Amino acid sequence: MTVTPEARFITLGPEIGSRIQSRELVLLSYMALAGTLLSASLTGNNRSEFALAIPYLALASALIGMHHDLIIGVLSDFLRDLSRDTPDPRWHYGPRYLQRALKYRTIRDLGVAFFMVFSVAASLFASWPGWPGLTSWTLLALLWWGGLLSGLGVVLVIVFSWGVRNEKAFARWLWDFERPARAR
Repeated sequence: MTVTPEARFITLGPEIGSRIQSRELVLLSYMALAGTLLSASLTGNNRSEFALAIPYLALASALIGMHHDLIIGVLSDFLRDLSRDTPDPRWHYGPRYLQRALKYRTIRDLGVAFFMVFSVAASLFASWPGWPGLTSWTLLALLWWGGLLSGLGVVLVIVFSWGVRNEKAFARWLWDFERPARAR
């Protein structure tokens, strides 16, 4: 059985759509959980530990979002190759479409980055045990330092995702698979 390029093109559209929906659902879930946990941590005594879950959730959400972004990019590249010889208008080759979408996506990324960094910073502030509490080997101190590292991981994941999407040199090792064949 032969599968035509048209059939391949038609079947990949829903896959991209479902990945975009999944990515947004993860982000919206994170926003709801972060707001709920931060509110719960600020409403009563001895509840600041609730806020410590936020940096870990942020890192998980950022990693899941990056995974979806990378797969969407691969699928988009495949669709670009399939549509190379099609008549205009073309999403990937016309300057009016994909480049504008990528610019708008950067605006979205800045908003997501701001919310994630702000919510992680607020959670670390709300759960701050003070320097004496952070210099001991208690579970709270370890979770707080792990939350700080997770917050830094969130920033790295967001920057790295942007670098892959925009084919920046610092992210080349992940997006560039055009390697020469090994000499035998």
